Amino acid sequence: MLFLLFISVAFYSLAQDSIIVGAGVRHCCFKTGVTERLRPEAKEAFANYDVHYLRFNLFIDPSREDISGSVYTLFEVKGDLSEGLKMELSTTLQVDSVTFNGQSVSFSHMGEFSLTINAPHSFQSGSFAAVEVFYHGVPSPGEGFGSVGRKEHNGEWAMWTLSEPYGCRDWWPGKNDLTDKADSVDIFVHSPEKYRSASNGVLVSDTVSAGVRTCHWKHRYPVVPYLIAVAVTNYDVYTDVAYPGGSPVEILNYVYPEDKADIMPRTAQTVPVMELYSDLFSPYPFANEKYGHAQFGWGGGMEHQTMSFMGRFDFEIIAHELAHQWFGNMVTLNSWQDIWLNEGFATYLSALTYEHFFDGYYWPVWKSQSIGFVTSEPGGAVFVEDTTDVSRIFSARLSYYKGALLLHMLRWVCGDEAFFTACRNYLEDPALKYSFAGTAQLKAHLESASGIDLTEFFNDWYYGQGFPAYQIRCYQMAANDYKVEISQSQSHPSASFFEMPVPVRFSGSGKDTLIVFNHQADKQVFTIFPDFEIEQVVFDPDQWIVSANNLDTLIRKSNLVEIYPNPVVDVFRVTPANESLTGISVTDCAGREVKVDFSVEGNGISVDATSLSAGIYLIRINSVNGSRVAKFLKL
Repeated sequence: MLFLLFISVAFYSLAQDSIIVGAGVRHCCFKTGVTERLRPEAKEAFANYDVHYLRFNLFIDPSREDISGSVYTLFEVKGDLSEGLKMELSTTLQVDSVTFNGQSVSFSHMGEFSLTINAPHSFQSGSFAAVEVFYHGVPSPGEGFGSVGRKEHNGEWAMWTLSEPYGCRDWWPGKNDLTDKADSVDIFVHSPEKYRSASNGVLVSDTVSAGVRTCHWKHRYPVVPYLIAVAVTNYDVYTDVAYPGGSPVEILNYVYPEDKADIMPRTAQTVPVMELYSDLFSPYPFANEKYGHAQFGWGGGMEHQTMSFMGRFDFEIIAHELAHQWFGNMVTLNSWQDIWLNEGFATYLSALTYEHFFDGYYWPVWKSQSIGFVTSEPGGAVFVEDTTDVSRIFSARLSYYKGALLLHMLRWVCGDEAFFTACRNYLEDPALKYSFAGTAQLKAHLESASGIDLTEFFNDWYYGQGFPAYQIRCYQMAANDYKVEISQSQSHPSASFFEMPVPVRFSGSGKDTLIVFNHQADKQVFTIFPDFEIEQVVFDPDQWIVSANNLDTLIRKSNLVEIYPNPVVDVFRVTPANESLTGISVTDCAGREVKVDFSVEGNGISVDATSLSAGIYLIRINSVNGSRVAKFLKL
């Protein structure tokens, strides 16, 4: 794949200062603020309607804990509404009233977050209707994910929303699941004049009347509920511009005034990263609107669609949150069981910046650190069995790093061309683009691009737990003839064997060669004929495979055997002990020459003795240094 990108000295020096390998994961994965109030994914509860449009009308004063407003939902009827329209809104907020097609209707708001709106009459499937919920109150406390955060900075208050995975209900009433994206959204935020509001899409207007500032944001791409967000404080605003594919994309930055001078050069790092991702995968998916950052008071980052909320501006976290605009936002996971499709991809894409930038210096560092972290415990699958456990959903070791390394190994198994082609096809698939996908859809694109059946691979690495340990034993049979035995053990019983192409580098006498073995069974034996005597054996030198506790062993012979095996059953090898062979002849014990087939392989000759009768034979080895005779026994 061709990729040409000029990186200025200023960018290189700045990014070097802001490189913390692993920061993208470390400050993204702790999305555990609602662990005490989770529920299993309940997609069936929302199956009778499909959201088309949302309009938020919010009143937020960051200096106050409470919020108020309304959310208007235009939807298409998909089923029976006789038992009501189901939504979710935390009961810490009070519903004041609800209208259904402009008519005031009754509702039930009970439990922790169940909101049921009663339809005034029956509706045919395929018809359109609208509800608007008016509400107010103090959102669930806390500065973590799943609620509304609020904090002072330099004497000014900031308030922001964070909804992943289930926190939409903590600040707005809606369809809180992974089956439906609103086709478009309008967000109106009213606040005291000194504050500005940051949100999804394009800022259509920013007006002030009677001391109240109203910011109107319009988003015209499909968006899943957890990626809708607002943040309000006394922001300073500035713009960077990227040119992915040669077309300009605005990078709009909302930052605290006291931090602007420090942050400005850091957000500039977004430019080459956006251009890299667009080159490797597909054009930035929201180019008709913008990308941006909104500073907020949580220590990590969150990939809200078209505007990531950022608590820090390290290079890697900038790269990580930007990557989500492709993987997670444009194509969104269809179940929290498949969170790796969001976080594994974002982690791997941020690692690809290390491969392509900084002369590749941090690329092996990232691989070594990531493999070491994943193998620090013996178990754990990428697949999430329990989606009520947010700490498991956002496991740094499994969902982020093992998910990223799963992609890294798929790239190794499929090859670069097939891997990146499959990723592009996955993103551009009309059934998935701006919609939802699962692991099965990604697997299908990888198989189509590579021609490889990946079922066993996913059984081992996605559903299975643990990782392999390899033992590489290289036996010198004669001068430059070697037998390589590859053994494997597993850290967890859920995977009985990891079938993988295993790369091993052999070096000696100033030469080296990398050989990839198709390892399909424990203690599998291979024969190799390098054109040099091996002095060192290194397993997986470029770190493609998640493994640990590996052992490389080289067994060299001091007195080289010139014939092996001896006695002979069928085919045997003749090596010239670093001489160049010119030919051979074979005679029986009576001195009669017998005909044998032979072929030159590596630095020796393979002789087919199948046609010979049992007995003792002499073989004359003719080389540039003369002739020598050796004896062998045919069984």
